[in-house]
This record gives sequence, structure tokens and C-alpha cells, in this order.
Amino acid sequence: MTVTTDIRIPNRFESMQEAFGQEIRPLIVPIDSDLHALQALRDRARVQNGGLLCFILGSTGIGKTTAIHSAAVHMPDTFAPVAKVPPEIRFRDVAGWLTANLPAPQGSKATLVLFDGRELSDDDVGIRQLLSSLNQLLRRRPDVLFCWPTTDSEWHATLRTTAETIGGANFVPKESDLIVSGPPAGEWPTVLERLLLQFGKTYDDVGIAQDLVGKYCAESKTIGDFLTQVGLVIADRITKTRTIKRLPQLVFVITSSGDVVGEANRIRRAGTQALAPEPLLGYSPRSEAGKWWVERNRASDHHLGYIISLFDARLVTMTASAMVYSCLHSGTPDLEKAATEQGARADKGNAKRIIEASEIYRFLKGEQIPEFTTGKKGGHQDSTAKAYAAIQAMSAKRHKAINQALCRLTKSHLAEMSYDEDADFEVSHGGNLITDAMVKYATRAYSLEFHHLSEAQCGAAGMASYIMDKLRTYSWHHQLIPR
Repeated sequence: MTVTTDIRIPNRFESMQEAFGQEIRPLIVPIDSDLHALQALRDRARVQNGGLLCFILGSTGIGKTTAIHSAAVHMPDTFAPVAKVPPEIRFRDVAGWLTANLPAPQGSKATLVLFDGRELSDDDVGIRQLLSSLNQLLRRRPDVLFCWPTTDSEWHATLRTTAETIGGANFVPKESDLIVSGPPAGEWPTVLERLLLQFGKTYDDVGIAQDLVGKYCAESKTIGDFLTQVGLVIADRITKTRTIKRLPQLVFVITSSGDVVGEANRIRRAGTQALAPEPLLGYSPRSEAGKWWVERNRASDHHLGYIISLFDARLVTMTASAMVYSCLHSGTPDLEKAATEQGARADKGNAKRIIEASEIYRFLKGEQIPEFTTGKKGGHQDSTAKAYAAIQAMSAKRHKAINQALCRLTKSHLAEMSYDEDADFEVSHGGNLITDAMVKYATRAYSLEFHHLSEAQCGAAGMASYIMDKLRTYSWHHQLIPR
């Protein structure tokens, strides 16, 4: 059975998914007039005890397909999930597909069958076969509304005439021509904001001013046109700038024996580990870097959120146990000694388990990081805490060696991770920009910035100050913001 709840945003806005590297959830905006019209058709079908052929009319981009999905989403007691006929099914084969895939009647609920992407055809025989078999099926299924979106008025008139000849008013009554209203222009910015929110973004994060959004509203005839225009501009500002400036993807990796996960969660977005500009500034507004970014935020091209989007900057953590096992199994002799002197012992099984549970491992593999809380959970042995403290105390002088140990142990359990041991650590780019590590996973490159904090130092404010300072350095180097 092909009943779909996989509702996608308009394809005219899917370029944003490429820009931000993630899929987003369905966004279906309810329009009362459209919902009431579909409910009236459902009531008509029940009264006459036979399903209906419904033509969904409106210009391209008005929201015809969205209106069908909206009924199922916002009126679940009235409508079952939408059943979408795959676009590759030929007209003459639709009846067979419906017989095999149409769900059984579900009480008082109506099933909306979406027959999308069928504009114009010279298969007159196939169309007549479809309408004839559909008429017979709908007579037996008062719970089904067969919804056929179309933009061409002549095509619609031809289909309607043929359908009326075959099945009359019970098959295709006049009121089954549903002209979709779509959201009014005044609500288009709200729809855009909700779409951006699913990426964890705001206007500031994509470097677009509200007056520009208003301009696009005035210039567009439909919400589809509006989203097309805005989506292309935003994707261009993000993806084109990344390409021209050859910007790296920044991943901040913070370790600590304190509540590193909970504190990191305060300054990043749930689900994506993307840095969140408002909390970053909120936790460290009076730091030198914080004051600098407050001034930069006056210009959309220099806004902290926009810079974070350009670098696709993420924040992941590694626990004290991950640090200690990395030094025990993959570290230099002095790092291994620092750990063993505090009672820590090597254990390949535990090391594998700890690394594979780490956020950096899961992030590189594209796995969902399961929890997102700001409270401390779990703990570690006293020997681990002491071993971490001993190693962290060496980080000022042995920062590179510690980072190499962390990367080695991660790489040993992550086959597609790669880097050059000699060339990809403490990489100088000129000026005062030095990247801690440059690694690849599969074909994607990441610039890693490590920050190793003691338990006493482990707080969102300190993390925020450090991250904002690094982002400023990267922005200067790549000439995104003048010095």
C-alpha cells in the first residue's frame, strides 16, 4: 500500500536543504477555505453514497498539492493519510494501481487520492479507460475523493466534459472543481519563517533583511513564486559564498571531565549540533569577542548567525573517558604515562564503546545524537577524572599530541575517516590562523578546532567566548569581515 505522509516542502525551496545539509520535516499550512471546501466534498460523497472525481485548480505555486496534504494533517478525524499515485503509473494502469494499493474504508474518514503531475496528454484512449474504471470504483467507495490538480483551463475543460459523459453529476459534480486559495500574501513571511525554523535558522542566520522579504512578497504572484525567489537568494548567499571563498566546514570539539554535553547544549541547536548565535552572545556578552560580535551584528552580511551558516559551524563534545582512552591506546608515551600514573588502564573493548558513543564519531557518520538536555547525566570513575586532569594540564604544551591521539582512536573505529598525520595537524594558513586538524570522512572535509577544559572551566560562557573568538579569526582570514 502506498499511503504517504512523506510531505516535502515545495521543490522551489529544496535548494536550502543542500545549503544546510539536512532534510526537514513537512510544513503544511492550513487554509480554512480550502479545508472547508474539501470537507464539503467529503460530505457530498457520503450523502450520495459514492466517491467523487475532484479537480484541484489554481496557478502553479499556489499550493494545490499542499491543500490536499493539509486536509489530512489538520483534519485527521475527517481524512485518512493521503494516497499518492506514483507519477510513473500510466493513465490506463491507474485503476489497477488503485485496486492494489487503495486502503480499506476507515470508518467515517475519507481517503484523498492525489493524482499529481498529470498536465496534458495525447493518450485519449488511456484517459477514457482511466475515467471509466474510476467511475466504477468510486460508485463502490463513498470514502474516496480522487484529487487531480491541474493548471491548464482547456485541459481541465476537456477532462470534465469526458468525465460528465461517462459518469454524470454524481461522478464529477460542479462543486468538485476546487479552486485553491493558498495562504494570503500577508502570511507568506510567516511561512518562510517556519521553513527557516526547521533548519534552525532565522533571517539573520541567512543574511537576509526583512525589507527584502517584503519586496519579494510584493513582486510575487503566488507563495510558490515567493519561496522560489527567496530560496534561490538564500541558497546563493550561502552556497555561492562558500564556493567562491572556499570556506571550510568548522567543527568545534570540546572535551572535559565536567558536564561538557549539558553546557554545550546551551549554545547549539537541538538535532543538528549547529552553533546558535543568540545563546553564544547571551552567555558571553561582555567578553572581548562577544562585544566585537555585538557590533558586527548591525550589518546582515557580518551577523554572527550568517557567519555560522557560511562555515556550517557545529559543536560536538568528547568525554573525559574518550580523552583518556585515546591517550592510553593512541597517544605518545608521555600522555600514556600521565594517564596510567593516575590509575587509568587500557581496555580495547571499553575504548571502542566509548569512541563509538562519542558525538564526534556520530556526527561524522551522520548518525542522530540521541539526547539533548542541559543537565548532567552519568559519570566516570575517579581514576578517569584524575587521568583527564593530568592530560588536560599538559594541553598548553601538548595540544597537538592530544588532538592526534583523539583523531587516531576515532579513525581506528571509523574506516572512512582519513588525514595525513604529518601535514593535517596545526595547519598554518598564514597570519594568525592555525587549524588544529583537517580531516575527511568519505569525501567531505572538516576543519576541527579542539578545546580541552578542566572540570572547573567547563561552562557555556567560556565555550562561547572561545568559539566566537575563533569564528572572528576565520572570518578575518577569509575576508568575510574587514579587520
